[in-house]
Order: sequence, then structure tokens, then C-alpha cells
Amino acid sequence: MRGIICFCCVMLCAVIGLAAEQAGAKVAQPYVFTDDTAVITVPTAGADITYTVKTITAAGWGPVATVNAAVVDHTVKVTPLCEGIHIVTFPTTPPQEVRFLALLPPPAIDKRRIAANLPLSSRKLLRGEKYTLLSMGDSVTNTGDYESMLVMLLQRATGNKNITFIDRSYPGRSVDASVRFFPEDALTIHPDLGIIMYGLNDQAAGCSVEGYLDQYHWLRTQLAADCHADSVFMTPTPDISVGDKPGPYGEYIMRTFGFAARLTTFAKANKIPLADTFHAVWGKGGETLDATGISLWPKYPQGYSAQFTSMLETKGNGDGIHINALGHLNVAQAAFRAITGIALAPMPLSFTATSNWTDNGVMSNVTVKNISRETRTGKLTLYPIPDGAVATTYDGQYTLKPGAKKTFQVSWPQLKTPEDLLKYPNNQYITPYQPLFSVFDAAAESGVLYYLEAPFVVADNFTRERLRVASQTATVTLKQGKRRTPVTVTIPDGAEVGRIPLVQKIENRGKTGYATAEIAYTRYGAARTGEATVDGDLQEWDAHHWSPVGDPVQARWTQGIIDGRTTPQECQLNWAFKAGQKGVFFAAKGTGQLTKDRFTLFFDNRAPELLGTPGRYYWASGSIGAAGKIELGKGETSAVATGMTGAWRTTPEGIALELFIPYDLLEATTWPARGDLGLSIWWVHTNTKDAKGTNIFWSEDGQPWSTRWYGVVTLDDTGTKPLPYMVRVK
Repeated sequence: MRGIICFCCVMLCAVIGLAAEQAGAKVAQPYVFTDDTAVITVPTAGADITYTVKTITAAGWGPVATVNAAVVDHTVKVTPLCEGIHIVTFPTTPPQEVRFLALLPPPAIDKRRIAANLPLSSRKLLRGEKYTLLSMGDSVTNTGDYESMLVMLLQRATGNKNITFIDRSYPGRSVDASVRFFPEDALTIHPDLGIIMYGLNDQAAGCSVEGYLDQYHWLRTQLAADCHADSVFMTPTPDISVGDKPGPYGEYIMRTFGFAARLTTFAKANKIPLADTFHAVWGKGGETLDATGISLWPKYPQGYSAQFTSMLETKGNGDGIHINALGHLNVAQAAFRAITGIALAPMPLSFTATSNWTDNGVMSNVTVKNISRETRTGKLTLYPIPDGAVATTYDGQYTLKPGAKKTFQVSWPQLKTPEDLLKYPNNQYITPYQPLFSVFDAAAESGVLYYLEAPFVVADNFTRERLRVASQTATVTLKQGKRRTPVTVTIPDGAEVGRIPLVQKIENRGKTGYATAEIAYTRYGAARTGEATVDGDLQEWDAHHWSPVGDPVQARWTQGIIDGRTTPQECQLNWAFKAGQKGVFFAAKGTGQLTKDRFTLFFDNRAPELLGTPGRYYWASGSIGAAGKIELGKGETSAVATGMTGAWRTTPEGIALELFIPYDLLEATTWPARGDLGLSIWWVHTNTKDAKGTNIFWSEDGQPWSTRWYGVVTLDDTGTKPLPYMVRVK
């Protein structure tokens, strides 16, 4: 009897399991073409079933239908109503819902354009050979699946069924992380095409535009050199996040547009295929930025990874950063156009501009032209660079026939003197480029966003470069057309770190201009060969050279000098270094109450001339712990950090600390053979007068997570040779 009972239990469990498996309707493939059908498993074995379909399109709610369909082997085939998200509801108790995305088939392609855009890999793609896409990006890529849609489009357009993709995107990533992890992410895969989309995190973290572009270019160069792979650049997407309430959106919606526009200009200048995913997601926009944000609700999900939901369903509540499946379809289509060379219709307006210095500061003359075939009536609104300002007496209203132009002037309240070019935000977004701003064109119930550069008529400037200077005199270069003029800059005697503004007036054919730059210098640190006992006792360090981290010029963030200390002595440290057999020893003596502080040490063990250029770097982070212990953790680039340790002691002035960082954290076994180690020190002090803290850098400009301005520690056992400077013209 017990055996029969067990058999019955098994049979009952099997039936329950089958019922549970059949209880939920589900779609076989989440993406289908509009000329195909979606196959959905349904929880009924009946002959037919009636279901309803609602759709969400890029323009909002789309077609709806009630359909009676045949059920064959527990499946029903659903014909798409349009391009967009389909919400299929079955009349079960309770009702069951299934969602999928339908996309239009790709247009016809011109193989010659593909060959021109993908010179290294187009043959494999067009001959039907195995072809691998590598996607590199942040959480926008990671939460969605534009790659699957792109593969579908390419397979159908080319007939190559051997196209696959590998996703190497990670939440929170900026482009420098893909540079650091290039060996793991790319060399292990050896892709045929790299697709790169960054910018949301880079812009938010205050990364410099030039560093952002440098690293994009580095990835493209290495993909070609090491993998024989082509690249497609993709711009960051709009951000409609405004907290937990829907709107108003305002100009925050275009916070990534500057990076997108710079990347577009850079890709065009270097003949790199670019997918303008910012504008692809932006679509036709609205009559205002707020209306544009509302128009984007269909393309953003209710939650972080709820790809087939839409903020349209919640009247604007949801995740305004990470696009949903419909937004990812726009991204896939933009990438397809970049690969195949299919151009979008040109924007209706074109802009040209130049800038001059006047007695009242910088003035830009702007000309707008209607390049469409129809008379256009609208309103232009100017938006400055982040934290910047522009002004104009022009009310923005225009009516232009085809080919007609209108000229107006723009002034720059933050650019009254040449020295203002060296201040934030101008130094980050304008110098050494040119004045720039965004223009929002509202016309015909749409809103088009333009990015406008207004170069100085007198464009002579200093060469942006890094120099190793062995004396107190640095020679920098002034570019005047084809002519190069040396300019001498004197570093004060005995100085360790500092900044020197450089402004030179230039007269050229009756026009006045200014070449501007900031000279930033950091004296090399010096390391002696030897070992140390990591206990916080600094007697063994007496003969070492000490490098300052705490001078007023070193208290910086991305906006420039930001110092929350009452006096520099509230947090002033001096650092010394030893090159041990198995790692680097650090000593620091600091003044003030530092026991709540934390720090990060960044390392680049390449040659000094490569410091500040894209490449693999490493770091270790620490905080002042209890009982004389320093809590240390390795950065994500490093696999191991054997024996990493730290200790500290209280001193009459503040604290003394010692650290040991093993060479294996740097993927090395010894001190660099050339004698120089790239080092960046970032100390975060908890202020006594406020809770924000002060960021103090040995050599950086205040952006630690896109390190560009390393200092150098050189091996010097004699302690007698003059230490050079790392000088940068920026």
C-alpha cells in the first residue's frame, strides 16, 4: 500500500508540475518582425481563444485589437499590429498578460557603404561567415538588449545567420573602465565589431570631454590593432530622471547632449561610424523641453530592468535614466544605420557662428539658415554649457523660407576677460576648444536640439601637452597658424606644486585674440630602495624626500579649488616612498584630526610619457581604522594584493601612517625598470566646519575616476639629484 501511495503522490506531483508550467502564458521570442508572428504558449487546450492586444509606440498608445485565434498544441500565433511593445491579455482567471516587441524589417542595404564603414570586417559580415559583435557600455546597455535587435536587423539585411553578440557592459561604468579591462573584455573574445556607448556616468562624474574622447579613440585603435575589428561609436541617451515624480524636466533632459555632440564631431572628423542614439531616442521632441520629456515616456520603463513596461502606463513615474525595449529599438536602428551607411533626413536648420573679444567680453555672431524645402516658423531657445550662461536680445522667434537666413548675437556673461577662460566651467567645456551652447528649436509641434560651436576668429592658442622639466624653467609652445613660438615659464624656486595662469594677447589682421592656458606643475616624488616596518613609527623615514598633499592649490574638485578646511593645517600631509623587494612602502605625516578621513592611491606603471593617456591603471583605497589599523581594499582592476597592510599612530601634530602596497596589485613583480612610477594620491578630509568634506589631490584636477594627471615617483637612492617636475599645459 505504501508503494501505491507513493506512486500516486508522484503522479499527483507530476500533474501539479505540468499545470504550474502551463499556468503562465509566455512568449517564445521577445522580439519579432512586424511581418512575422509572435508564438505564445497559453494555459488552455481549447480549440480557440479570444485575447486583447494593446500597443505602445514611440508616439504613445498605438493600435488595439480583440482577436479570436486557434490554439494549436497550447500555442497561439499573434500578428503584430505595428512597431512597438505589444501587451497581449488572455481572459483567464485571473487574466494573464504577455508582452513582446515588434520591429519593422530593415530597409535594403548598399554593400559598398558597409564595406566603406567597416573596412576591416565587412567581408566576413557580407560573406556569411561567423561575425561577433562586442557591446561595451554602462547600465543603459546592461539593462536592455539592443544587441539582439541589431543582430536580427543585420541577419535579415545581409542574409548572414552567423552573427552573434557578446555583452561586456556593467552598471556604473565609464569609458575608462573599458580601457582598463580591455584585455579581459575584448582580447578574450576577439570580436569583429566593437560597439561603444558611454557618457551618462562620465558626464555625471565630471570627467573631462577631452579625456572621454581620448578613451573612445583608444578603444577604437586597440580593437583595430589587436582584434582586426571595426568600431561604431554611440552617443549617450537623454536623461529624463527628475526624482520620484514626473516632470517638470527642463534643461536637465539634455545633460548628456554636450558629450553626445562632441563625440559626433570627433567621429565625423576621424571618419568613424557613429550612431546618434541621443537623437534616435529623443525623436521628434515637443514644443518645450518639458513636453519633450513627456513625449519620451513611452521609451522609459517603470523600473530599472522592466524592459517591456513604459512610463506611459504610470503617467511619468518610473526609471527615467535607463531606456526600455522601445528605446533600445531606437538604439539598435541607429547602430544599423551607422553600420550600413543609411543617413537620416537632415535637420531643418543649420547654424554657423564665430566669436570675438570686445570691450564687454566675448560676443558671438550666429547665423541660422533654413535648409529644408518648406517655410519654417518656430522659436529658438539658447542653453549654455553646464553651469554656464549665455545671453541674447533676440527673442528667438523666426519665420524662414527655404534657404533664408537670420543673424543674431550671443554674449557670454562668464567670459568678460581672457582669465575667465581658465575658470570653471569655461576651462572644462570651452578651453582649448571654443564657445559652445545648445539651441532648442520648437516648431510644428516638435522640438529639435542643436549643438553649436562658435570658434574664436583669432584661434591661436598654446599646445596642450605634458612636459618633463628638469629645471625651474619650462618652455611651452604657442601655435599661430603654421608657426610655433616657444614661450618660457618660470617655476618658483623650491616650489613642489602649483598653477601658473598664462594669457597672451594676439593681434591678427586687425582682430584681437588671446591665447590662454594654465601651467600645472608637480615635482617628482623620490623613492629609496629599502624595506620598512609597517607600524606607524616614521623614524626610518627621516632621510627621505617628502611630497605635500594639502597645499591650498591641491584642494580641488571638478569645479576647481573647493576648500572646506578652516586652515590648510586642518589637513596637511607629506608623503614619502620606498621601493621594496615585494612592493611599495608609503609613509605620511599629517596635521589635524584625520581619523575620519579616507584616501585612494592610483598607480600607472607605464613610462612617464604615457601618463595621462588612456591605459590600464590600478588603485587601493583606505580609511583610518580603529586601534591603529588602516582598512585597505584593492581596486577592481587588480586580481590580488598579497600582504597589503597599513598602520597609524597619533602624533602631537595629528597622525603618522605607513602602508605597504604589493607589486602584484600593479600586475608587476618589481619597481618599474625605467625607475619611474606614476602615482596619484586622493585624500578625502572630513571637515570640522561642514560635513561635505574636502578632496585633496597630489596632482589631479579633481576627477579621480578618470585619472589623467598623474604625479611621478622616481627611484633616487642618493637623495642628491635634483627632482624634475611633471608639467602640463592645460
